[in-house]
Formats: sequence, C-alpha cells, structure tokens
Amino acid sequence: MAWVRPVKRQTIKNRLTSINLMPTDPGPQTAKPEFIIRVHLTDGSIESFAATDQAEAARIWEEIEPARLFAKPRLVLAGEHSKSVFACSQILRLDYVQDSYECWKFLGGFSDVVELSEAEFTRRAHLGQPGLMAKRKSPTAVGDPLVSFLRLYLAGGKPIFLMTEFPVRLPAENNSFMQFLLSKGGFHMRLGGRGIGIINLSHLAGYTAYPGVAQIPGDSWLAEPHPKELSKRSNNE
Repeated sequence: MAWVRPVKRQTIKNRLTSINLMPTDPGPQTAKPEFIIRVHLTDGSIESFAATDQAEAARIWEEIEPARLFAKPRLVLAGEHSKSVFACSQILRLDYVQDSYECWKFLGGFSDVVELSEAEFTRRAHLGQPGLMAKRKSPTAVGDPLVSFLRLYLAGGKPIFLMTEFPVRLPAENNSFMQFLLSKGGFHMRLGGRGIGIINLSHLAGYTAYPGVAQIPGDSWLAEPHPKELSKRSNNE
C-alpha cells in the first residue's frame, strides 16, 4: 500500500534519544522476532497475544490501516487452543510490540508522535513551572517544527501522554488539527520502548495541548489551569 512508508525524523529523534525513548538495538536477529498484540479494553483490562508465525505477523501488519482500524465491528484473535473476540467499540487502544516493521506515516499533519510516561510528560512540559513553559502565542514561523505535549483524556481509561512534532500551520489550517482528534478514527503513536500503539479516538473525552496553537475558536473561554486543583488531582491519582 503506497501510504505505508517509513518516515525519516530528526528533530524529535534527537530530543528523545536523551531519555531512552527510541527503540534499542535488538542485537543479533533471532529466528522468531517477537510480535505481541496488546488489547486495552474499556473495563481497564489488557489482553496480550503473540503472532509466532512471521508470515502471519507480516500479513497482519500489511492489513492495518490506523485510521480505520476500529471501524469494523469486531476483532478476532485465534490461537491453536482458543479464539478471542472483542467488540472494536470497546477497545481503547491496540499496541503492537515489535521490532520488525517501520512506523506508518503519521496522520493529522504530525511528523512524529511518541508516548511518554506521566512523570516524563510532566518534566518535559514543565508543568507546575509556568516560567519555563512555552507560550501558546509563540513567534514560531509557519513551516518550522514545533514540539508540543498532548494529554489525551479517554472515557473509561487512564490519560495518554504524548510528545508530538508538527510544522507550524497557517491560522486557517489550525482547526483541522482539532477536527482530526475529534474524528473518532484511529490515531497511532510510537511506544516509549518499541513498537506502535493505535488509539481509538471514539473514546476521546478531550485533550490538553502544551502549548497548543495561537489561534482558538471564537467561543473559547479564557481560563488557566488551577494550580491547587492540579495538585489535588495528582495526589488523588
């Protein structure tokens, strides 16, 4: 499929190398590289499956379209002694833990998307340190790369923390980013260790971007995150 092409990345790659988020060298090639599928469900459970046949793993990978992955009614995983069926509407995300296949081209205008732990997200976005945080109305020129931190709130699941990179858009194009995240399709990311995860955006309850784009809808409410409430929430979590 022509749209499945390796994507070269430099800026965010250099940033991520320092925190060991890039996939590590797997060493000598083994006879059967791991291909693990993790199914995250809305009830909080996670089920894991392994495709041990490499031809089958390649077939699975070739069939995946991230944006349309959750459009079908069910996902079936069949083993020698079992068959598991999941309603796609109840899947929060699917992770493919593997070293063999390159990431697809990112959707929504992103040049790179990688998952972070909450602690790393908090540190890198300088949450709680307003003096160090990037401002939403920044002078970055159109077309220049912008690194942004994205917190996705999922109905029925824990938040997902992302570090993203995308070229600064023209003001007229900024609404397309919000429309993409609210599209209810699939949105893929590189996992912090190795492999790719695909998020089911039909479960997206909202998101916060740091710093976010300068332009905002006309019906926006101007309000800052409340530091005491943020601290209370962190303690509860």
